[in-house]
Amino acid sequence: MKGTSRIIAAAAFVLWILAMWKSSSVFESRQVPFHPEEAKAGAVAVKEGAAASLPNSFSNVEELLKSPYTVERYQPLIDKNIFIKPEPPPDVFTPDKLVLISVSAVPLPFMFNGFIEKSDGSIIGQINWSGKTYFVKKGQKLKDYKITDINSKILKMENKDGQIILDYKKPAKSKEFVAKLHDSMNNKDIEVKKDDPVGAYKVLDIKPDSVVIYGQNKEWVITKGR
Repeated sequence: MKGTSRIIAAAAFVLWILAMWKSSSVFESRQVPFHPEEAKAGAVAVKEGAAASLPNSFSNVEELLKSPYTVERYQPLIDKNIFIKPEPPPDVFTPDKLVLISVSAVPLPFMFNGFIEKSDGSIIGQINWSGKTYFVKKGQKLKDYKITDINSKILKMENKDGQIILDYKKPAKSKEFVAKLHDSMNNKDIEVKKDDPVGAYKVLDIKPDSVVIYGQNKEWVITKGR
């Protein structure tokens, strides 16, 4: 009887040992391999999904802060004061501000002021030039002019620029014109000749009834009454 009890006790001990061994294998911890790349990819996917669902999220602000433009691009907005009333831009002068008043020939500094008729019928002309008096005959030279004809009414002379006809006792006029313009922007009158500057512009030509002004790759024709 005692031998049977010992056999049963030994068998129970063996079964207990087996049961403990099995239970320990069930509850022991298992090592799971960790892959950093897969974890990072998963985090990025989650981040992008969250950013797409929240357009005003921090990720959008972060992208704006990574703008490729320099601060100079935004400086006007930074400097702008929304509490100050904006001032209109200053008025800029252009030939549109000009009005043609008159055009006249440029006076010359000399005049056919008298003559002497000799007994042989030839005439000696008297020319007053800048306060001085000169007596000339046909064919004679006076400064850079040559006298080509003289009678009691006119005196003709010419130089490299062409011929000039002087009427007796009348002011001499050249072929060059001078124009009188009114600047409506500055409320003043100005006189100009060909090639004179007018602000940032230039007088290209003057005709009896118009003035041509050029500048800023544009041409203006100012006529009387405009």
